[in-house]
Amino acid sequence: MSLERITEYGNIRLNNIIFAKIVLNAVAKTGEKCFCASEKCKILSGMDQRVSTGELSSNIFFEEDEDRYTLRFCVIMTFGASIKRNCNLILDTIEKELKVLFPDKPCTIVLKIVGVKSKKIAPRDIELVREYEI
Repeated sequence: MSLERITEYGNIRLNNIIFAKIVLNAVAKTGEKCFCASEKCKILSGMDQRVSTGELSSNIFFEEDEDRYTLRFCVIMTFGASIKRNCNLILDTIEKELKVLFPDKPCTIVLKIVGVKSKKIAPRDIELVREYEI
């Protein structure tokens, strides 16, 4: 979904590629301890390839309600990686970026861990929610 605003300067449109770039930058800060994934527990673009923003943009969900924005995406963690440390790093980075983009409304960021990767991917269903107010 794209987000469109009509301002005195003209129409401004933000599509999912903008949010995909924010998510990719945040996930990259984990140092390959976390990978972008689909909801069906598949790593996007494989282990050794870089994820494209186009591919990720079709696997993230951004919604606007009357009083709140919501960004939702999925990841797969590497076995042995600290879920708390890596997820906090991702959520902190995304929160900082979204506060700059949307200073007018609060936002909810939903990070869903759909699997843990060792030799194979073990499915998981862990959802972390970060809400911030303006």
